[in-house]
Amino acid sequence: MLLFNKHIILFLILMTSTFSCSAKNNLGLKAEKYVIYASANQDSKYLAQIALDQLQKHTNQKDIISLINDNEIKNNKQKYIQFLVEQSAKDDYCIVHDSDKLIITVRKKADGIWMIHQLIEEIGKTDNRFSTIDLPPSTIKFITQCENFDFDYRDPHYSNNLIPGNALILGNNNVDLDWGIWGHNIKKVIGEINDSTIFALIDEKRVKEQFSFSSPVLLEHLTQYILNYFGNGDEKAYHFMIMPRDNNLVCLCEECKKLGNTKNNATPAVTYFIQKMAARFPKHQFFTSSYNSTKAIPKDTLRENTGAFLSTILLKKGVELNLKQAKTAKFVEELKAWRDITPNIYVWDYSANFDDYLTPIPVLYSLQKQLQFYKSQEVKGVFLNASGYDYSTFGDLKSFVSGALLKNTNADIDQLCTSFFQKYYPKNHQLLSNYYLSLEKSFALKNQSYNLYGGFDEITNTYLDTEAFLEFYNALEKVLRQTTGAEKERLLMLYTALSYTKLQIAYHQVTGKNGCMTIDEFELKLNPAINQTIEILNNSSRYSDLNKYKEAHGEIQQYIDFWKNEIINQKLENEIIQEKITILSAPDSEFENSKKLNNGLPGYSKDYHQGWYISSKDLKIEFPTNKISGTKKMKFRFLNNERHGFYPPEKIEIWSKDILLKTINNFDSSSALESVEFNLTLDLTNTDKVKVLFFRKSLSNSKIAIDEVRVLN
Repeated sequence: MLLFNKHIILFLILMTSTFSCSAKNNLGLKAEKYVIYASANQDSKYLAQIALDQLQKHTNQKDIISLINDNEIKNNKQKYIQFLVEQSAKDDYCIVHDSDKLIITVRKKADGIWMIHQLIEEIGKTDNRFSTIDLPPSTIKFITQCENFDFDYRDPHYSNNLIPGNALILGNNNVDLDWGIWGHNIKKVIGEINDSTIFALIDEKRVKEQFSFSSPVLLEHLTQYILNYFGNGDEKAYHFMIMPRDNNLVCLCEECKKLGNTKNNATPAVTYFIQKMAARFPKHQFFTSSYNSTKAIPKDTLRENTGAFLSTILLKKGVELNLKQAKTAKFVEELKAWRDITPNIYVWDYSANFDDYLTPIPVLYSLQKQLQFYKSQEVKGVFLNASGYDYSTFGDLKSFVSGALLKNTNADIDQLCTSFFQKYYPKNHQLLSNYYLSLEKSFALKNQSYNLYGGFDEITNTYLDTEAFLEFYNALEKVLRQTTGAEKERLLMLYTALSYTKLQIAYHQVTGKNGCMTIDEFELKLNPAINQTIEILNNSSRYSDLNKYKEAHGEIQQYIDFWKNEIINQKLENEIIQEKITILSAPDSEFENSKKLNNGLPGYSKDYHQGWYISSKDLKIEFPTNKISGTKKMKFRFLNNERHGFYPPEKIEIWSKDILLKTINNFDSSSALESVEFNLTLDLTNTDKVKVLFFRKSLSNSKIAIDEVRVLN
């Protein structure tokens, strides 16, 4: 007779501990029939029903799976499976497996759902009555063991993890499932409130751009919002981010000042508010963040259902962290100070180049080392900010592997990558594994950090080998012709996205075997193959999440329009295209080479990384004109982007032989245009060289971005 309970589980664990390791590992999951045992616990019953439904979903032989609620005679040809939820358990999960019984105990119901799918995938490996093509590879073995995850909260923010249902299958968290309020979004969730006392008092005036966190009205409205949409947490515990709006304004009403607010510090009132909410909803969790006006650490210990988010944006990415790094040491010092008042420290980490989602970036080897470092500092949760809702190349792989690393930071990355590609790309897994892992290995050898907002020049100087990439791209094109079904669709989406990188290589190299142009005297001529690559990238419109190549203002269709309207359909000529422009002023890092100033290609006005020569100082250049005579047109085009500090110059001076030939000023930087062009005529007869001086706009941190110095008939 079967009657599983805590005492029997303990007995089984004690008994199985006497077996040899090899005996445990030799226990198989395959059986003639599978019996799911539902215990009296409601959560356990819920998991039993999920297990039944999912096992039956993955086989056509429904009768080989059954669910029992009472004692039943044991049958040696059956595998008895039970899921238990024990919130007070010491371990995140325990597995007890003998010849005919499999008992899985989890602390959280969500982890039980992950376990069910892991189990089905493992059963499917040996029992061909089950089809598991829709499930990710399993990452655990169903041997008798007890384990804890390395992090309680595990959120790889990739689009694959945000597909409804995927996070539970992958054993991950995500912001849509687990947060009732995320980021600076209190304003969104409470809507319009007529009572002005919810707003910050600044200079004796209520301002709607910030909240007063001592306001009982704000407290009541947020309480009601949680009750209406999330309840008391009896069914599910949610996380809530309590952050001021994204600015440095701080309320200085009498109540907030009594709590301790100062002009630059909102921590006292925000902490008061969080403590109140945490007391009202003890089953939910409430988080503050070390950011802007709440960087100061609260003086008193926080309640056990509260915590703090710390950003790692100042830490190096792509390398191992250690306390010899000044910024890492400072981060750890801050982390320890927060840990003195709450053990629930989450980090907001980063795992992408946010200015290029589509060029392959190797992040997994370095991510593993950084996660191991966070674990050593007793971090409890990780939000891994990546491409979010947007597609990124190999994002499906990274979502899977990073989720596995968040459970076990010592997992074998090569094995995880290999198993993933074998599962989802069975015909072409070797091609994908070889290329992606070669990216990881070669970048790891450099021991070099990557820029979270890096342009293509930086990318090719850090993690992208253009020749290896093009070899892989061409290999993909070939195998696509021989691949069918779901694998072909996945490969086609990857190939489409990688066509952006192929265009980037062509644009940045300009000429040569991989460039987009050839030079015919003073004119650029298009490489016809570029049209085909553009059309392949244009297929991105078929996919709902493949419409951006970067986080902000990176619409692929606009990028394609730039190619068609400003490159393909234009006559690109410049009489100094084959001359050398000398930079006489001190160049910025990465801009020692002047070729962008006369390579013939226009800059992309929606992206300062593409085609613009940037100077944070007044710019002084010189170029030869001894082969030019007569009156010529001279054209300059400047980026006009206040958000990033790019302005047209205040003044331009043109000199030859210490003679000032022309002065240009009164540029209109208030224009709404993204770029500003200026044309002039100049007699270059009897000039050997011309110097051009560009004087920056007299604003703090202003920069000049110029795409081309053109000399035309």
